Amino acid sequence: MSILKSNEEYVIKRLDKKNAYLQTKLGEARISKKFIKPKRQGDKVKAFCYYSKNNVLKATVKNLNVDQIYSLELVDINKYGAFFDIGLEFDLLVPKEEMTYKVFKEMTYPIVLKLSKDNKLYGSMKIRNYLSTDHNYKENDEVTGRIYSINKSIGAFVAVDNKYDSLLRIKELKGAHTEGEKLQARVKSVKEDGKIELSLRQRSYLEIDDDSKLIYQILKEHGGKMSIGDKSDPVKIFNNFRLSKSQFKKACGRLYKKGKIKIGNYNIEINER
Repeated sequence: MSILKSNEEYVIKRLDKKNAYLQTKLGEARISKKFIKPKRQGDKVKAFCYYSKNNVLKATVKNLNVDQIYSLELVDINKYGAFFDIGLEFDLLVPKEEMTYKVFKEMTYPIVLKLSKDNKLYGSMKIRNYLSTDHNYKENDEVTGRIYSINKSIGAFVAVDNKYDSLLRIKELKGAHTEGEKLQARVKSVKEDGKIELSLRQRSYLEIDDDSKLIYQILKEHGGKMSIGDKSDPVKIFNNFRLSKSQFKKACGRLYKKGKIKIGNYNIEINER
């Protein structure tokens, strides 16, 4: 039997000192009473049901839906895959076979929430088939999205609002970009089938902040220091950080002003003070 895949209304069947128990098709789903105050027995609660790691049926009032895309922060990586913060008592696993590009801790990526055959939640970076072309955007509208795939011959594919598929063609890209990067762009055109083509605006404060997080995380993974600096070759910078030299210098400037790094002509290190 499959677990329900979206937020639905359930009746509170009973309560004890700490928890409420919702009546579902799979039995009672447990939820802490603090999340549903001042609800009482017999009241209805809109919730999402899921199985915990120890196979207990639980519920959350978080607005979660299977087959929906969310922007999630990466909290850990191991041999099994990548783990993302989804706001539950466990981190969401994206198994290695569901990963499509290299990821870094503390960065945010578009992830689709999936359900296994044994009713366990997991995530996937393979989001294209879950994106829609059914939208109301028109030419020159401003949009926000995250890159979910890069094709060096075509361009960067962007999930607008975590819902709609769009494309930044190679000729529209400025500098180096990476998967998970948050972009603010202009709708250049909308095709008859609803597919969106974008034009990139000047990089925003948010994007520079994302670049800063990326540089800092890569530095930590290299022991806190690297032989790259202000005058390093652009190719070396790109190979290590997937950033153009201009993007690298702007992001390092942000980190330097915050006192998080020291940087020279050919070296950079985390500031330990």
